[in-house]
Amino acid sequence: MAVLVFAESAKGHFKKAAFEAVTYGKKVADMLATECVALTIGSTENAEVLGEYGVTKIYNIPSHNDFDSQVYTLGIISIANLVNADVVVLSHTANGKSLAGRLAVRLNAALVSGANSLPTNNGSFNVKKSVYSGKAIVEYALTSPKKVISVMGNAIAPEKTGSAVAVQITCSKNGCKIGEYSARCRAIAGS
Repeated sequence: MAVLVFAESAKGHFKKAAFEAVTYGKKVADMLATECVALTIGSTENAEVLGEYGVTKIYNIPSHNDFDSQVYTLGIISIANLVNADVVVLSHTANGKSLAGRLAVRLNAALVSGANSLPTNNGSFNVKKSVYSGKAIVEYALTSPKKVISVMGNAIAPEKTGSAVAVQITCSKNGCKIGEYSARCRAIAGS
């Protein structure tokens, strides 16, 4: 069991939203007594800095820099299956919104888009989000074994709680590019 965070980068650089998602993922992992793992896709500078925000492992799929939600979904699913992730965390950005629904369907997972606070685990996994232009807050009870959560910007402040972690390159060992998976990659992705 693990929490997987997709740390989105724009042209190889992380924005604040990526650090917020990693901090959120780390806190969820602590709540579930498991590890927090990060995934980056494309070329990223200083990806090891994500370790400072609490991740224990960082995977990178280096072969695809242009965003394509179908292709990125396959990459995220392959790593989620590899690390046995029960929770996938994304930033609630345009790319995160494109990925969240696809991931939930492919993983057969419960989805909350735009979460604005950390989940609670009092017998059930509950996540809150704002509705009606922020005039009300709804609390969702996620009962599925797998969960996908996109985190609203500024919902949580980035916190440095660890140290830099080495980045593990994936898929290049098999000679394949993201979206052009080898048999091993397709087996990991379950497709």
